[in-house]
Amino acid sequence: MDKCFILLPIEEPTGYSQGHFNRVYDYVIVPACRAAGFWPHRADTTTYNNPLEVVKNMIDSEVVLCDLSANNSNALYGLAIRQSLDLPITLMKDMKSFIAFDANEFGVVEYDESLRIDNVQKAMEVLSQALKGAIENKKPRYPLLDRLSIGLPQYVPVEETSDSTPPEPVVEERPKEPSLPIISPLPDYVGEAFTAEQMEKIKTGDSLFHLHYGKGKVNFIKNAGKDKLASIQFEAGPKLLVLIASDFFRKINK
Repeated sequence: MDKCFILLPIEEPTGYSQGHFNRVYDYVIVPACRAAGFWPHRADTTTYNNPLEVVKNMIDSEVVLCDLSANNSNALYGLAIRQSLDLPITLMKDMKSFIAFDANEFGVVEYDESLRIDNVQKAMEVLSQALKGAIENKKPRYPLLDRLSIGLPQYVPVEETSDSTPPEPVVEERPKEPSLPIISPLPDYVGEAFTAEQMEKIKTGDSLFHLHYGKGKVNFIKNAGKDKLASIQFEAGPKLLVLIASDFFRKINK
């Protein structure tokens, strides 16, 4: 699984509750990475012996996710490095933060800092699509990376003999992937994802499967502006979710 290097504000900036960005990571970023097919690696939870190791991760990762909330200087630094080398990057920020440059051209994903359940799911799904899009629009490998041998396999030198075997590449061992809030593998009775048209026809009493909460039945549906909210009864209890067409809502095979 490819790595997504994540740059979040270090500690809690003024105006944020204790543990706020841990919740952003757990509820929005981790499930978005998993849904997009990435292994999340959070920069501020790793101890580095050399500051240049952080820079190497910024360059060597398949994609970098920068949370620019509260004018996060580390995220701005990561943006500068990735942008200068034409490497895939995804930007996000909360709605109350102001960025001192025109970020629209980068397609910044905004999320509600209140982290309400109905807003969190939508932000997570939009972020997941943005991560996928960053890779789909990936440009050819920057020549400077080849010249610096960044991101290339490393080999252990061995003395050549008549019966020597080719050296095996040294692969960096990644930490064990943490337990992530998504159901895998899927049960046999889970079908394809709903299309937008099919999602519009969901009604009270219908059964469906959600990649986070499992099998559930719709209690009721109500409109909330442009979105539809559904109260769905899962085994763990009722959840109020935004009904939009995505991989997170699946049909149940009859």
